[in-house]
Amino acid sequence: MTAWGRVHAVDALCRHVDDHPAVRPWLLRRALDGDFLNSYFADTVARVTALHEAVAASGADAEVVDQTGRILHVMTYCEGMGTPLRRCPHAVSLMEAHVRHLRRLGPTAERFFAAATVAHHLVQQTPLPTDEVPGIKERWDEARASYLALVDRREWREVARRGLAEGDERLTWPATAVAGDPELRAFSDTSADPDDLVEPRAGSTSVVRAHRSFRTGAAGP
Repeated sequence: MTAWGRVHAVDALCRHVDDHPAVRPWLLRRALDGDFLNSYFADTVARVTALHEAVAASGADAEVVDQTGRILHVMTYCEGMGTPLRRCPHAVSLMEAHVRHLRRLGPTAERFFAAATVAHHLVQQTPLPTDEVPGIKERWDEARASYLALVDRREWREVARRGLAEGDERLTWPATAVAGDPELRAFSDTSADPDDLVEPRAGSTSVVRAHRSFRTGAAGP
């Protein structure tokens, strides 16, 4: 199930999240497939599954953590279609749990993409003030610092550069858009070993598709 068919299917499952024991686990792991239309339901999935609580208690369940990365990524650009990250009441708790589990799980191209794009977004946007989350701006800044420290680790930078050299579309956007950000060094650190610095493979597809399409091969409902 893809495109609008997936939008309608996930919307229906979100309305019946407690009606069958298989619904919540599927939503936590498989709801998003990387299509731009995921913007219409990512925030709803996060809300009905209490994702901020589920990922915190997941014990670094790789499928839940990676799905959380997809949801956070969508929420960086879904303004007008869904609740953006800066308006999500549980965004800070969600990011804190996500980055904590990423440290345990280690790097993949998908995880680097999620961490780098979220970190870049956090400096571009500020959270809406709310009495529901004390110290939200300070925690927002701390989350960004945590993501930046993570993707600045040598093993994470190496995974990113290797993926870019192999033509992984998820790394095209970070390599292009954040190359001038001194805090995101994976593609701009000239002090790194020359052998670590790679160029995108010829024929890489558009930056827009790499940024807005988070293809993971997740199975449809």
